[in-house]
This record gives sequence, structure tokens and C-alpha cells, in this order.
Amino acid sequence: MSVVEDVRKVLQDFLAPELRALTARMDAADKIAEARYQEIKANAEARHQEVKASAEALRQEVMSFRQEVMVRFDSLKDSLELDKRVEKLEGRQPHHPS
Repeated sequence: MSVVEDVRKVLQDFLAPELRALTARMDAADKIAEARYQEIKANAEARHQEVKASAEALRQEVMSFRQEVMVRFDSLKDSLELDKRVEKLEGRQPHHPS
């Protein structure tokens, strides 16, 4: 046998099976990594939806509170104007000299 044939035989007998084993291990590691990635991605999406729902609920509460404040403000404003009218009608409002 020549040196080239000897090297070729060593490569076929030793290196080829080692490369196949390494490829199989890498494929298995890729599958595990992909499964973990998909799990993390699903968890992140679920958390995102929870945060989004919480933010929407908070927005609704703020809008409701704002509306309540506006109603109370308008009521207070109307009440103050009514008080001024009553004072004027009852003559309790001080007269300013002209």
C-alpha cells in the first residue's frame, strides 16, 4: 500500500465515524437549543400579553378616573356659579361703588 492509500484508510476508518458522531451530537444540541428557544419565546409572548392586558386595564381605569374628575369639576363649577346667583338674588353680595 502506498502512503496515500494508508492515509485514506485511516481517514475512512477513524475520521469518518468521528465526524458522523460529532454531526449527530451537534444535531441533537441544535434540537435542544431550538426547543428551549421556542419555550422562552412562548413564555415571553405570554408575559407580553399579560403586560399588554394590564396596561389596557390601567388605561381604562385612568380614563374612568379622568371622566369622574371632569364630572365633579363641572358639578363644582356649576355649584359655584349657583352660589353667586343666590348671593346676588339675596342681596348678600357686597355692592361696589360705581
